[in-house]
Amino acid sequence: MLTIGEARTDYLESLAEKNRSQATSSTYRYAIDRFLAFLAEAESIALNATIDRMTQDQVRRFGIDLYRKKLSASSRSTYLVVLRTWFRYLARRPDLPGGSPVNPDLIELPKHTRPVPNPDERLLLMLTTLPPAPDEWRAIIRRRDQAILETLFSTQLRVSEVVGLNRSSVDWSQSIAIVTGKGRKTRTVFFSPRALEAIDAYLSVRTDNFVPLFIHHDRAHQAAPKDKDGATMRLTRQAIEGMVRNYARRAGVEATPHTFRHYGATELLRNGADIRTVQELLGHSSVQTTQIYTHVSPRRLQQEWRRYHPAAGGGNPQSGESTRPSGLAGDPGPR
Repeated sequence: MLTIGEARTDYLESLAEKNRSQATSSTYRYAIDRFLAFLAEAESIALNATIDRMTQDQVRRFGIDLYRKKLSASSRSTYLVVLRTWFRYLARRPDLPGGSPVNPDLIELPKHTRPVPNPDERLLLMLTTLPPAPDEWRAIIRRRDQAILETLFSTQLRVSEVVGLNRSSVDWSQSIAIVTGKGRKTRTVFFSPRALEAIDAYLSVRTDNFVPLFIHHDRAHQAAPKDKDGATMRLTRQAIEGMVRNYARRAGVEATPHTFRHYGATELLRNGADIRTVQELLGHSSVQTTQIYTHVSPRRLQQEWRRYHPAAGGGNPQSGESTRPSGLAGDPGPR
């Protein structure tokens, strides 16, 4: 019978055959390995044990263990969804007459409400409050960071997609880039004139011919002699996330790289863009994911209430006049 280790390897290899992204494969590998580490510790079940040693109750107790370790409902769902897909894969294998040892449909996911994005409406401050550079080395980093912030603001790219941009990715004549995102889904994103100017200003002070659009400039990173394309110099996801947090803190704004996606999607819908268009721009596989942006932020609700509600002195937006009877000004009236 198939061993647990073999079942793990076969499934991860099947992800590569299906052309899953590296990020997806890494997530699945980590989730499965954490479950197997739980089995080894709690049940003394090793990788060379046969798959029939895995049970429904073990998956249930694994979920409880994640809860006790204070993982969020969203994180616990990720682990259990991965296990569901793994066991579904085993259930479909024709060479396993017994099927999957665990019924994937009986794996319960924790109930949680997906938080509604409420991006900080002061996000634009981050683009205009970058500190001056005291020397030439920091001036290059400042130009790079400005280009990244403008790119995030203009394109609504995921941070991993920004990391993956090359010099050749940008079509300067059309102000676009064609990127491959989650699920190997290809889409077109658009650069504003400001974003292109910032990128051009950054590239104009680069003295290398490396392929990546955004690279490290700190003294800790040096390209190896054999690394002609500068693959090791490509800026990492963690570096961009740290950079955004730093500038957000300086500007007094709450933001991560993903906040730019939230902000762009919210503004597009608020200004009348079709939800299917926004779905395409963000690279969502399902319009249901895009629908979380159709909310109205509490701050905007308050603005609209003050503008239109008679209790707040609001009135006809066309005339600018209050709909509140003038005779009642300052008079609370009968209770």
